[in-house]
Amino acid sequence: MEPEIIKLNLEGEICPYTLILSIRKAEEIKKDLDTGIKILEIIVDHPPIVDNFPEEFSRRGYRVEIKKIGLSNWLVRIIK
Repeated sequence: MEPEIIKLNLEGEICPYTLILSIRKAEEIKKDLDTGIKILEIIVDHPPIVDNFPEEFSRRGYRVEIKKIGLSNWLVRIIK
């Protein structure tokens, strides 16, 4: 069974709000993230995310994939 994708669009938000809101969402679905039932996908347009997200989420035991989508947007995937 494929994991369910939970999407969070944070375009227009800046740090630290992008990180705080992403952490809150990850905590809301923690059980399903931890078991691989869900994957969190976050769309952001604030460049510091590229550095902040991997550090913070890897500390919490998650793998982070970041893909540039467009001129100034990134798709961040949080996976166990």
